[in-house]
Amino acid sequence: MRRWSLGQLTVIGVRPAELIEIAARAGYDAVCPLVGLIPIEGLPLVPLRAGDPDTTAMAASLKANGIDLQNADGFVLTGQDNFEDILRLIELTAEMGAPNVNAIIFDQDISRGQANLARLDSIAQSFGMTVTLEFMEISPIGTPQAAMDVIAGIGSNNVSLMLDTLHLAQSGFSAARVRDYGPSAIGAAQLCDAPAQFSFEEYRRMAIEERWAPGEGGLPVKEFMAALPADMTCAVEVPRLDEPDLQARAARILTLARKIDQLASAG
Repeated sequence: MRRWSLGQLTVIGVRPAELIEIAARAGYDAVCPLVGLIPIEGLPLVPLRAGDPDTTAMAASLKANGIDLQNADGFVLTGQDNFEDILRLIELTAEMGAPNVNAIIFDQDISRGQANLARLDSIAQSFGMTVTLEFMEISPIGTPQAAMDVIAGIGSNNVSLMLDTLHLAQSGFSAARVRDYGPSAIGAAQLCDAPAQFSFEEYRRMAIEERWAPGEGGLPVKEFMAALPADMTCAVEVPRLDEPDLQARAARILTLARKIDQLASAG
């Protein structure tokens, strides 16, 4: 049975320990917290900091509830990167059991962004962690191939793709072609749904605050799940600002995600 992780965007605004508690009550296996390395407009979050009460409570809740920290998300590389902060956050999330960090390049200088990704990868490797690179059209790395080109330029087999159904659809890359990259190229996946067609402005809004649960929209989510390795933990990332009962929403989304995965497995 596939394992499922609760992405922090799905429960916008919760404190770190509350993310764990919602995940546990809803039946998730893991979580993908945002580390809070840089502030994200419109997204209230509490940065992870060693010794901070919120972070300490989160670590305790992970153990108490048997929830894994699947992926430390939000390592955004802008060209103004503080690698002391990056080192500290990678060390902190490694101590809490995270096997992977997820990076996004928002640096218009792609060569510099690539060099900084290589530097982040070196730090992650020193803690026994892998790295995924997420592409999105609101960043300079907007397609799977652009991300693969950056990864190839680093020359590290420790860095792989993060695939998100919304960003994949916006890039024009079909879910069926995900298999073309092979399982070793895909390090993590995030599932959501959206209208079959949408404008770039709608896409920008949906990325942070208005996605749909799997199966409620027009994206080929079943085909996407069918293309993923069966043993890959998949995160749900479904932000919405119009469903205030976050616990009920987290549970509902997991039920729908499992249904889509079962349909994909059945062919």
